[in-house]
Amino acid sequence: MLLHIITTAGWAAARSAGSITPAEGEEFVHCSDRGVVHVTAGKFFHGQTGLLLLVIDPELMDVPARWEAVPDSPLWFPHVYGPIPVTAVREVHDFPPRPDGSFVLPEAVATP
Repeated sequence: MLLHIITTAGWAAARSAGSITPAEGEEFVHCSDRGVVHVTAGKFFHGQTGLLLLVIDPELMDVPARWEAVPDSPLWFPHVYGPIPVTAVREVHDFPPRPDGSFVLPEAVATP
């Protein structure tokens, strides 16, 4: 299972296009797993509203995820070098920040 944070507008655009594509200027779609999604959310989306958390089945993607190290961090993240078909998205969850701007995984995602 891969996780991807996206805005509601971004998800609407992806559904219309049929796939999630790398952001402009990026080579890959940034993804996470349960263990590191809080790092991504805190660093890039702190306090932001209007977010969704997508649960993606990597077996349904056309290209594999590559687990890559991030500079100056011991953490590894899955990067998808190509589009992710919307048919690979198994679940969509609202992903609101807590009052302090941090995020907590939805219960349905937090438990395997």
